[in-house]
Amino acid sequence: MTRFPMGLRLALICLLPCLFCWHAVAGDARALNYRGGGQGSVIFDHRLHASKGYTCLDCHTRLPSTGKQLFQTQKQGMISIADHGSDSKCFACHNDKTAFSNCGQCHRK
Repeated sequence: MTRFPMGLRLALICLLPCLFCWHAVAGDARALNYRGGGQGSVIFDHRLHASKGYTCLDCHTRLPSTGKQLFQTQKQGMISIADHGSDSKCFACHNDKTAFSNCGQCHRK
């Protein structure tokens, strides 16, 4: 078995999460489809958000503008009615300032 110098091992350990995210967004990431209740399904497209300059870490660790972690890295669309009136989750950006907040843009019947 080949032994790598400590610096190279640390670099590889640090790069693995980056490669995972790059693969997920730039590679074969599919849009996520959530039920969306009676308003129609909600489709979240990672590639669309990446094309706007956002990275995985922006939403899955700390969003720079708010300092909040918006989403866990699991595919869970747990957004309540109360979230819709807050600055959490999708609505940290979808507030008609950073991005649209028109219901029909996300909810598709």
